[in-house]
Amino acid sequence: MSYFPMFIDIEGKHILVVGAGKIALRRVQTLLQFRARIKVIAKEIPKEQKEAFHLLVLEEKAFEESDLTEAFFLVLAATNVKKLNHEICMLCRKRKILANTATDRTDCDFYFPAVAVQEELVVGITGDGSDHRKVAETAARIRKVLEMEHEEKNQSRQQRE
Repeated sequence: MSYFPMFIDIEGKHILVVGAGKIALRRVQTLLQFRARIKVIAKEIPKEQKEAFHLLVLEEKAFEESDLTEAFFLVLAATNVKKLNHEICMLCRKRKILANTATDRTDCDFYFPAVAVQEELVVGITGDGSDHRKVAETAARIRKVLEMEHEEKNQSRQQRE
């Protein structure tokens, strides 16, 4: 199934991330570029994630249903426990909160895109969930093109000055 690509303003919006592994870290780093207000809940938050998440609200504990409040605009279930991620998504649906899980695309209300940002451009890339590598490689190629264009623009500007 294909999803409609939609770009929305998340500046200042509350986002809950449950989990603190590599996927959660990548997603938090992406969201921070758009100035979202992020809370991370995880049983264990590795030291390197604590350092990367130092500006965020962190709770090192197990997720509980009471953690899910209506203040959250969206939730990312990024634990390594598929059943827990599913439960989080189901709780979000009951509360009409958009949810995404890193473990089962059928539970997702939206897909988390690979993002390429360069000055005034934001490019989001996603697939149908079946080939994450292809999406990552495509995003890397787009980032490279945007970076090259940015460098060319800067060189051109410098030559004119």
